[in-house]
Amino acid sequence: MLTDAQNFAVVKTELDRVFYQEFRWDTSFPSLATAETSSLFKPMTIDRAAYVEEIFMGSPLFANVGETQVVPATTPIAGNKLTTYVQDYSQARDISKDWFDDNMHGMYSRVITDMATKARITQTSNAFAIFRNAFTTALTADGVAICGAHTLLNGASYTNTFTGALTVENFNAALVAMGSQPDQAGVVMGTMAKYLVVPPVLFTHAVQITQSALVADSGNNNINVYRSAFGVTIYTSPYLGSAVSGGSDSHWFLLADNHQITRIVRQGVQTFLRDWGYSNNRTYNYQANFRETVYCPDYIGIIGFTG
Repeated sequence: MLTDAQNFAVVKTELDRVFYQEFRWDTSFPSLATAETSSLFKPMTIDRAAYVEEIFMGSPLFANVGETQVVPATTPIAGNKLTTYVQDYSQARDISKDWFDDNMHGMYSRVITDMATKARITQTSNAFAIFRNAFTTALTADGVAICGAHTLLNGASYTNTFTGALTVENFNAALVAMGSQPDQAGVVMGTMAKYLVVPPVLFTHAVQITQSALVADSGNNNINVYRSAFGVTIYTSPYLGSAVSGGSDSHWFLLADNHQITRIVRQGVQTFLRDWGYSNNRTYNYQANFRETVYCPDYIGIIGFTG
C-alpha cells in the first residue's frame, strides 16, 4: 500500500514523464529552427533577473609607423548602456484525483502533452519575435530597430535594412552588403554571411538559389557559386510567417557568425505538483515554469530585407 508521500511521488513522476517526453521533442528536419537553434539564438545563462552591458566601439586599423616613431594609442570607448530583463513564463493545469486515478481514455496524458507542447512553442515563438519585429519594435542598445538606421559610436551612420524580394540578384547584394558592414568604429569588417533566415513561403526558393547545382533560376550551364563558394545554411520557422501575429511572408535575413542575437536563460523548464490533499476539492495542480528572454544588443552581423 502506498503512503501519501509515495503516492505523490508516483503522480509527479508519471506527469513529468509525459511532460518531458513531449517537451524534448526534436525535429528531423534540419532547416526547421527553434529557440534551441544556437546558430540563430546564441545561448547564455545568467544567475540574476537582468543583464547589464554596454556596446564596445573597438579600435581603428593598425597604423604604419616608422622604426622609432611613437606608437599611436587609442582610448577604448563604450556606450549605449543596455539593461535586459529576463521574462517569466508559467502555466498550470488542474487534474482531479478521480480523473488521474481512472485516467479515462488517457486524458490526463493528453492534457500534459498539450501543456508541454505549448511550453516548447512559447519558447520558439518568443525567440522568433526578434525577427518578426526586427524592422519595428525589436531594438538594439542604441534605441533603433535591429534592422534600421544606426548611429555608430564614432558618430557615423549605417543602415542594415534593405528592400527587395529574395532573388538571385538581391541575395548577391546582401552578401556584398554583409562583407562591407562596418563596426561601431567604422571599420569594414569583411564579414562573410553564414545563415539565411526565411519564412516557410520562401524556403523552397531559398534552397533553389543556394543549393541548385547550376546557376539558380537559369538554364545556363554554369556552376552555382552560392552553393560551391559561400556555404550559406538556410533556416526557416512557421513563427516567421504571416500566420503568426507580426510575421511576414516577404521578410528575409542574412546573418554572419558574429551576430549578436542572444537567448538568455535564467531558468530552464521546471515542473511542480501540488498534491490533491492540499486542495479543498481533491484536485492536483501541475505547473510548469521557465525564465528566459531573447534580445540583440548590436546590429553587427545582421542584414534585413523587407521584401
